[in-house]
Amino acid sequence: MNRTAIVEKELIKAILQGEYVAGSQIETERELAALYELGRPAIREVLQRLSHGGWLTLRKGQRAIVNDYWNGGNITTIVDIIEYFDQVPDAFVLYFLELRIALTPQYVQKAVLLNYPKVVGLLAEIDELTDTAEAFASYDWKVQKELARLSENPLFSLVLNSFEPAYVRMALKYFESSFRREASLSYYKKLLSYALSGDDQQAEKLSQEMMKKSYDLWKSQLSPDERIGVKFKLDSI
Repeated sequence: MNRTAIVEKELIKAILQGEYVAGSQIETERELAALYELGRPAIREVLQRLSHGGWLTLRKGQRAIVNDYWNGGNITTIVDIIEYFDQVPDAFVLYFLELRIALTPQYVQKAVLLNYPKVVGLLAEIDELTDTAEAFASYDWKVQKELARLSENPLFSLVLNSFEPAYVRMALKYFESSFRREASLSYYKKLLSYALSGDDQQAEKLSQEMMKKSYDLWKSQLSPDERIGVKFKLDSI
């Protein structure tokens, strides 16, 4: 890891751990350059990346302001957060499963409506799916990406692609449970049957039910504290 990447990681770590709170100002370029023993152009590059990631608001001639990243961040912020965890927090997986309730049924319905033969071909691969967390995580990601593409709405694909660095890590955690793997396999099989008949409405309904079930299954094994929010456990530098 190069020096600028290390500094970027250090600053994100400091924000996540509350050393820089939302609304506060970070050190000047000159101060950061001295602190991290880097040239000011390199520090400026780091600050610009953090600004693009939703972490900071840059102000010409003034110190950068730390953003409320949950409310002022973007998809890049989410990916950054995931990359800095030793393990994906259980609550974060819950947040993502809740997001899927809103998104997935929409692109499933459109994919079956517009391209059901290709959906059939995609789901027919379940016959070769091995019963491991790794296999299910990889296949589920493939299914989601392809269904989004087959919906012919490019925004679905753009949203999912932004999650790619984080998706498989979250899926691996989710599919550690054999019960959850069985539930997903049953879902794939039922979705295949609706795709075979080109029934986009039943496919949408099934997807809605399964996304809600996935959310409930995950939530049921969390403690009350874990359901409240993300607890940060970060990689060491």
